[in-house]
Amino acid sequence: MLLVYALIFAFATATWAAVPAREPGPKAGEIPRAYYGNYRVAPDHMIGIDRFINDAGDTVALISDYQSGVLRRLFPVSETESVMGPGFDVQSPPELRVRFVRDSKRNVTGLSLQWANGTTNSAKRVPLKEQEVTFADGAVRLAGTLMLPATKGPHPAIVLLHGSGPLTRYSFGPCPHFFTSLGFAVLIYDKRGTGASTGTRVDASTGDLAHLPAEYYPEGLADDALAAFRYLQGRKEINPKEIGVWGSSEGGMLATQAAARNKGIAFAICSSGFMGPLWETLYYQAARGRGLSAAQADEVLAFTSLWMKVARTGNEYELFLKQREEARREKPWLSSYTSDDFTSLEQMRWTWDHILSFSPLPALSQVACPVLGLWGELDQSTDAAAAERNMRAALSKSGNRDVTTKIFPNASHPLMEMPSGSRMAPGVFETLRTWLLARVHAPGLATD
Repeated sequence: MLLVYALIFAFATATWAAVPAREPGPKAGEIPRAYYGNYRVAPDHMIGIDRFINDAGDTVALISDYQSGVLRRLFPVSETESVMGPGFDVQSPPELRVRFVRDSKRNVTGLSLQWANGTTNSAKRVPLKEQEVTFADGAVRLAGTLMLPATKGPHPAIVLLHGSGPLTRYSFGPCPHFFTSLGFAVLIYDKRGTGASTGTRVDASTGDLAHLPAEYYPEGLADDALAAFRYLQGRKEINPKEIGVWGSSEGGMLATQAAARNKGIAFAICSSGFMGPLWETLYYQAARGRGLSAAQADEVLAFTSLWMKVARTGNEYELFLKQREEARREKPWLSSYTSDDFTSLEQMRWTWDHILSFSPLPALSQVACPVLGLWGELDQSTDAAAAERNMRAALSKSGNRDVTTKIFPNASHPLMEMPSGSRMAPGVFETLRTWLLARVHAPGLATD
């Protein structure tokens, strides 16, 4: 399946407005919005509860322990109590019961934590301010949420950038409140054309378009990231010299592209981002993680090579159509890689020229700020070894001397420990914390 890309409308000129945060009532099976945030168990031990929209489109709550790396879903069992099970998306048997403690005005003040082994402890809520905001990238209106420490600023800040697909501000897992726990202001926003953001998304696999746009990937997404950066520069609560970008997957790549285009960006963190031509990444993904036999995997790769050749050269289009039709009839397991949505050679050629041929490597020579690159050894979406190697080579050639890279053993694309998938890989949170606080002054570090 091809990655999803956005179309820009005009040169980015950022404007913004803040609007009061709304407090919609929770749906069945959801915890109230007021429960999300940071909670301190001990001076050096914080946990976070984040809102997350999963692949099925359901809104769920995630609980993450920044010390142990445990990351699981919380399942509500009453208005004030939820449970965490033994696996990421498994409810029972419960390993932890979480009770949200409220004062006489029903404000959440902390947590009561009861473990299955009988151990109990509590966590005090860390004050945090939250605003719904809008800012513009040309004609595109981007809607998001700005999280601010309740302590006196100006604060360092970080913009979070999405992976591929129609993702909203609630697509970042445990990261928003992890970064607020370090004293950062955090800006999350709905990708253009999703959630409350306007704009047009162009997906290379959505069928023959009436008009194939002249823009090239990833101009629109990078412009949106820079509009978010400029928005933060205009906020009085933010230190304009300490604003960085973090992204996962496609967003990890975009973090480096944004830093290449604006020297004011203080740091860039690439988490599982691809660092080579996009077509190479799609080829790498083609037969991985699908439970195919060796023979089936070979067929997937052969067909992927064929349609990419057609897209690149314009040759053998009729052969592509014939093989695609045969796959539809006889090989349903191949269907997701048969490029069903291509309806013309013109569209295939446009996809190659405007999307698949893109490589982030040329822009890396322009990145002068500190860069952190993190990948998982077992990543099925990004070739971790190649990405690390390419990033280091490009930044070394450009003379950037503040470059840190790491591949975590037994870690997946989202840097979760495998095979359990119920905690972040050991060292992920600590690596981010240590690297950031060595480079950014955080006078507003969250305190009780």
